[in-house]
Amino acid sequence: MKPVPEVTTPETIQRRSGYQSMQPVLRPDYWGVDLEPSHRPGVPMMRDPQPWPNARFPPEPQRGPSAVPMHGRPNKTMPPVFGTAVPLHGLSGVVRKLAYRLPDHYPSHWLLMLLGDRVDSWSYHARRYLPFALPLAAALLLVRRARD
Repeated sequence: MKPVPEVTTPETIQRRSGYQSMQPVLRPDYWGVDLEPSHRPGVPMMRDPQPWPNARFPPEPQRGPSAVPMHGRPNKTMPPVFGTAVPLHGLSGVVRKLAYRLPDHYPSHWLLMLLGDRVDSWSYHARRYLPFALPLAAALLLVRRARD
């Protein structure tokens, strides 16, 4: 057996006789080592998939009302990346519900979704800076009244 198989081209096959072209293909010694599972390096560590010890299996359905808004196309389901763990809330939730009433091939659907993201970001920043901004505004108002 040759250590490296011979590469055949269509010209060499045409030059050979029919018997020679039907010979088995010569392969290197290491060919096919992954076909038998006992030759695989990770075999001792491989196990059947099973849930973690403290996992609830099978998963329980989500309790309470569904947080999934209605889609603009009635027979289309929501994509699998759509999360229902955090329901739509606040002004951004209202904007997103308006967006979901429109079909998703309309540009206004996506513009309203982007606006909902911006409103959510603005409300986050407003909640973050409100404890500092409110006393500062009250102090400035008192200083202005004291001057008058």
